[in-house]
Amino acid sequence: MSTDDKSVKEDDRTLAAQLSNPEGDRGKELASDMNRANALVTACTIDCLIPEAGQNIVEIGPGNGMLSFSLTYTLESDGHYQAIERSADMAQQVRDNLAEYAECQMTVHNQDCFDAPIEENSIDGIFGVNVIYFIEDMAELFTIFDRWLKPGGRVALGMRTSDTMKAQGFTQHGFKLREKEEIEAAMTAVGWRLAGSEYFEEADIELDGKTLKVDALVLSAQKL
Repeated sequence: MSTDDKSVKEDDRTLAAQLSNPEGDRGKELASDMNRANALVTACTIDCLIPEAGQNIVEIGPGNGMLSFSLTYTLESDGHYQAIERSADMAQQVRDNLAEYAECQMTVHNQDCFDAPIEENSIDGIFGVNVIYFIEDMAELFTIFDRWLKPGGRVALGMRTSDTMKAQGFTQHGFKLREKEEIEAAMTAVGWRLAGSEYFEEADIELDGKTLKVDALVLSAQKL
């Protein structure tokens, strides 16, 4: 392997680690890049929840929280936005960016989603964008979500398709790339009704100095 190849591989490994758990100044810069890259897919994912005033909504992996401003206004003063973010730096960014302006009650849980202290049967909607790649046991995660959700509650997950992600070198380092059918099968296995599947192509995005050709997929389901 040439020196250049080694350098590219190391850059990909570092980027993958930061995408999984953004830290430090580079993590903050990457979060800003991700806001630009993920604005459309995040908006579509939130729309699939059909959020309403007064609801209790959980976001998994909010990054710096900037893409959730509109949701906090939709929930209004009687609503509750809960962010679950395992990166301590990003959790603090959410607090800094949203606390002063959020219309609704806000709680930031700085921990893994498998350990978050969410009350059972208390949540109207759960969403996350580009988080499914970092979940080892999807069935276990959806079982936890099912406990959190009220009957009729919804889950929406936004992501890039596996074909698009496979083309990126950084996804070779710790990413779990799953097909649409596998995710939907895990949703129905926990007893949910599939509520929607939206696919769209996006313009190229800039991420960490790289130009990436991307698409987006949003899958949603509802607890019966």
